[in-house]
Amino acid sequence: MLVGFLLLVSACGADYCEALPVSEKIYQTEEQCQTLLTKLHQRRPHALLMCSEVYDDETESTDY
Repeated sequence: MLVGFLLLVSACGADYCEALPVSEKIYQTEEQCQTLLTKLHQRRPHALLMCSEVYDDETESTDY
């Protein structure tokens, strides 16, 4: 189940590596996340920022 969107930054720039969260805040909509991304790009134009979907990791448990 989709929970929201998380703002991430790539510590390696354009090279492949794991992106890190900018903060712990999860945005309810992608638009909210993109709004903050745009504001941060104005201050740090060379930062590689992205919004990523966050899903609930609930797994179905079965009683045996």
